[in-house]
Amino acid sequence: MAKFKSYSTEQGELFPMYLSDWIPEDHLVRLVSDIVDQLDLTVMTNRYSHRGEEAYHPAMLLKLWFYGYATGVFTSRTLRQAMDENIPFRWLCGGHRPDFRTLSDFRKDHLESLPGLFKQVVHIAIQLGYVSLGHVSIDGSKLKAHASKHKSMSRDRMNQEIERLEKEIREALEQAGQIDDQENEEPLSLLPESVTNRQSRLEKIREALRQLETRKPVEESKTPDKDQFNFTDPDSQIMDTKTQGVIQGYNPQIAVDADQGFIVGLQMNPSSSDQHQFQPVLGSIRNITGKVPEKVSADAGYFSADNIQAATKAETDAYIAATRENKPHGNPYDKTNFTYIPETDTYVCPAGQTLIHKYTYYEKDPQKATQWVYMSDACLTCPFQKDCVKSGSGKRRVKRNEGDPIREAMRTKVQSDAGKDIYRLRKAIVEPAWGQMKECQGFRQFHLRGEDKVEGEFVLLALSYNLRKLHSAKYPKPSTVYKRERSAQKRKKAA
Repeated sequence: MAKFKSYSTEQGELFPMYLSDWIPEDHLVRLVSDIVDQLDLTVMTNRYSHRGEEAYHPAMLLKLWFYGYATGVFTSRTLRQAMDENIPFRWLCGGHRPDFRTLSDFRKDHLESLPGLFKQVVHIAIQLGYVSLGHVSIDGSKLKAHASKHKSMSRDRMNQEIERLEKEIREALEQAGQIDDQENEEPLSLLPESVTNRQSRLEKIREALRQLETRKPVEESKTPDKDQFNFTDPDSQIMDTKTQGVIQGYNPQIAVDADQGFIVGLQMNPSSSDQHQFQPVLGSIRNITGKVPEKVSADAGYFSADNIQAATKAETDAYIAATRENKPHGNPYDKTNFTYIPETDTYVCPAGQTLIHKYTYYEKDPQKATQWVYMSDACLTCPFQKDCVKSGSGKRRVKRNEGDPIREAMRTKVQSDAGKDIYRLRKAIVEPAWGQMKECQGFRQFHLRGEDKVEGEFVLLALSYNLRKLHSAKYPKPSTVYKRERSAQKRKKAA
């Protein structure tokens, strides 16, 4: 017969006098506590009054939230529960038990102070030698908002709903008026509650439509229904994702340093497009660290002449991909496969035919660039005409503008051997950061609503991620990125 050790749920134990005796010296919670003790919290403490009851110290509440976001505790109720069940949380609060409303109000009231604290943590990493800004990679990820996509309504749907509600209210009022006349009572005294509810809904839809009209024109997209209003979180947007399908969410951006993977720049924007967020992220790196990186890499979502020029103006060496990584072959008759010959001002198509400059198109909008159009009569007899030409004239039109030379230079730069070695490191730099925040920290969606609050929560998430990196950086190891850089240098020497 097998032998087992006896056990009892009523077994008594002698707990130590100090909870710190149960927490290892190299535990993450100790680093969080030490870092917060080094931060300048004057901005927070100055907001407290000297009158009334003593308040919980902001340092203690910050430690709870920082450690919470670093370990997957994102709500005030679960944080309050953790203080009863989790030894590191009990150690942080020092015997106090703030309720969940106190925790929630503290986070909400001090969201605007978090960017300054994030900057201080980054500077601590710089002083320790963990950040050099030699190579920074930028990338975004679409995260769910604290709202359902089924609570969204498009402009057309709003107008249809307004017409329907107005008709139902008008019919109900007419019916109520007839009933009152028959019973000789004051008009509308028997107005049903359903009419009042319809009127309230009608006002909400009208207000939503007014807010939607004041927004900037919706960006061009393959999904026309993105121009919608969400009644739960109006700042969030409908977005397409590769893994989750269509979501109601935000598109936060981060810039990660190659040394130890610290986040050194970030940007929050409800737009689903990455292209217009490159420059704000690059600017945030300068604001946080005080300088720009030597090299910056980004995927094809950021590819534009304006972004390339912005990187040049900032004196950083940019490597931005020109084609989607998941479409390496692309369309064989895409414009990128037409070769421009500067000496003759002509294009050569994939079939070897020459397209010459036919006319110039001047845009009415001064913000849009003038376009030069190139065509060839050879298209009329070309065997690939059906695959290449889409216009009714039977001739392929290739348009060129002032930004094309800039884009072509970047495309050539990234496709060179040196460019490939540098751009290849992008995935190893920035994508692990998103993976760790989603998988290790368990952050899958925002818990606050409104762009300002969501931005503050994202700063809190990025700050907690950097605290985790500080904890792991106590035992510095050669990073994967540097291993690949050294391998690339060895290949160059061997060649």
